[in-house]
Parts: sequence; structure tokens; C-alpha cells
Amino acid sequence: MATYKDLLGPDGTENNMGGTRQFFHFAPHADILTFGAPAASPSDPDDKYNITIAHVMKSGKKFNTMYCTIDTSELELGSNGEIDGKSFKPTFKFFYPGSKKDAIAFANQCKNDKFVFLVPLSDGTIVQIGGQFFVAYITPNFKTGATSGRGKGWEFEVMAYQPEFMVYTAAVPLTPAA
Repeated sequence: MATYKDLLGPDGTENNMGGTRQFFHFAPHADILTFGAPAASPSDPDDKYNITIAHVMKSGKKFNTMYCTIDTSELELGSNGEIDGKSFKPTFKFFYPGSKKDAIAFANQCKNDKFVFLVPLSDGTIVQIGGQFFVAYITPNFKTGATSGRGKGWEFEVMAYQPEFMVYTAAVPLTPAA
């Protein structure tokens, strides 16, 4: 049975800015050797939703970093399921500018692959989308936009189904594993 705490709201000192940071991380699901996890017996029961043990990558693999245009990224963790089977369906949308060959290659390669995303919110909290048992998928859409608009580029939508909202607090493996 769950134990609940008082949720008294902000005290005026929080960074409650919307959106996400402009750089986030992703890795193909197949590149992760061992998936990170929360501490086995956290002293604070609320920490069971914090991944404190880092993901371990396969040899030569790492989490990649990707840029998105400011004020184009949005993360929503919508509810999913029926009354006795609720879970979450995170959706992360962002815009990557341009039509250079690296972006075109990424769009062509990612559309049928499986991923784990680590998305920093504006306050630095890193939300994990996808995981060991439920992967994230990417839908790429190229748009030219209007001449007077923000410019051409890729609108990406990342989605997954997952039982819990998970926060990643461990070190992000950004260098290739030995």
C-alpha cells in the first residue's frame, strides 16, 4: 500500500520554467549492456523512482547528445490505460534545424529503431523515456516551413509506454565504453 506525503506547493524559490533544456541524450536500446536502476533499498521511499545506478554501455558505445531549437521542445507524460491498469505514455517533441546529411541520416536510421532518452528539464531534472523493458520510438517529420517562418528542419516525436515516471540521477555515459 502506498504512503502519501503532504504536497504543499511551491515556496517561491523553485525554477518552474517550462520546456526542456536545448541538449538531451539518447542511445539505441541495443547499445546498453546493463540498465541502470534505483537503489535497492532507498532511505527515502520516494527515491524508488530515481535511477541512481548508471547505465553501462557496450564496448565502444555511449549516449549521444542532440540539440534542439530553443522553445520547440516539450515533454508530456500522459496517463495511459484503463481504471485498474494505469501507466504513462511519455511524448517528447522537439525541432532540429536544417537539412544536412547528418540529420537526414539520423531520421532515416532512427525511424524503426528502439531507444532510451534522457531529457533534462529546465531545472536540470533528467527524465528517462524508455528503459530495459519498454523502449522509446522516434517519428521524424521534415518540414520546410514558410519563407518567413523559423526555417526548415526536422520535427521529431519520441514516445514510449512505461509503468513509472523515472528520474535519472546517475552519471550519463557520454564517452565510449571500453
